[in-house]
Amino acid sequence: MEGHRLLLLLPVLVATAHCQAFTGPEDATRATADPQDSTPRPSLPFHKISRGNLEFAFNLYRQLALNSPNGNIFFSPASISSALVALSLEAPTDSRNKLLKILGFNLTTVPKAEIQEGFEDLQHRLHSQSPQLLLTTGQHRFSNLGHRSMKKLKNTQKHIKKHVHQKTNGMLGAWMQDLGNETTEVLLNHILFKATTSLRKSLRDPTRSVRIPTMMQNASHLFYVDYELQSIVLQMELTANTTSVFVFPVQGALHQLEKALSPERLIKWNRSFFTRLLPGGTWRREGSRSLEALLPLLKVRGGIPKQLLLNISKVTHKAVLELDEEGLEAAAVTNIQLSPLPHPASSPSASESTQVYQPFLVMTFHTETGSLLFLGKVVNPLY
Repeated sequence: MEGHRLLLLLPVLVATAHCQAFTGPEDATRATADPQDSTPRPSLPFHKISRGNLEFAFNLYRQLALNSPNGNIFFSPASISSALVALSLEAPTDSRNKLLKILGFNLTTVPKAEIQEGFEDLQHRLHSQSPQLLLTTGQHRFSNLGHRSMKKLKNTQKHIKKHVHQKTNGMLGAWMQDLGNETTEVLLNHILFKATTSLRKSLRDPTRSVRIPTMMQNASHLFYVDYELQSIVLQMELTANTTSVFVFPVQGALHQLEKALSPERLIKWNRSFFTRLLPGGTWRREGSRSLEALLPLLKVRGGIPKQLLLNISKVTHKAVLELDEEGLEAAAVTNIQLSPLPHPASSPSASESTQVYQPFLVMTFHTETGSLLFLGKVVNPLY
């Protein structure tokens, strides 16, 4: 890093909590700023949903980890929450309140209008197209599907698959969740992310480095040892207001780390980073999940006027992340199917792997908004 550069992992939460800022100098010493010098930032619409979004992300992660303790996990909290909040705003009061509670919101403190305004503001700020950062998000609803012949069903699935391929630059491969026979609507939410790294080549100091698979070249990254959680935390700066965080617990400390994930823990890490030189290698991770079992039986309004209330019958999600010396690229799609019939009871997802390696967590943030774009756990690096 050049000089004593301050990186705010979560500026929204830091500003809200009036936290003091810490610098990250090359000699690994840390200096604190006078808390009296910290002035609260003006409240923007997305500020009001930031904490709820993070709480939802960590709660969903814990549920997935409980169902798949020995398997890799990777998903986009930003995509899932955006899709579900869109349905909640169209739902009857009871269903809306249940969905918003799952999403981390309390309508007594954050009214429906402010949640809607916050997500609209967030979606606007998440868009960027430049040589350093490509970040696009969006939703599309396929309505009035009705009862279809096998030929029409295949044509509809082909159309949806083409839409996903275009919006994610083909990163998700041939993935397409089959439509249920009773599905009358499909809501798709996509996110595409590509950021370059702001790295500089340097010789590795063997007395100050930690060997982890992150990049193909030696580089300076922000680094912290959380002794309470027995974990090493590495923050990799990406360009254009984005960053990735890797958390490496010691053997046996993963459950403690997962239980402690919270906005406050992120603030603590951000306050305490200093610089280290770290090596690594090329890396790719992906994950697919069925999420309807994590939701109560809820009815929402469809996209067609005067249509009867529909059930959320199926919720599927896939995310992919690729990391190399050039930067980080990721994409995700959330697929929500609506039908007159409720979703069938389903058992928890099976583990992707039974061979356990030393696991670690990875998170990718949009630092302007504090939005957690991607979150995952790597248990088996071979899958």
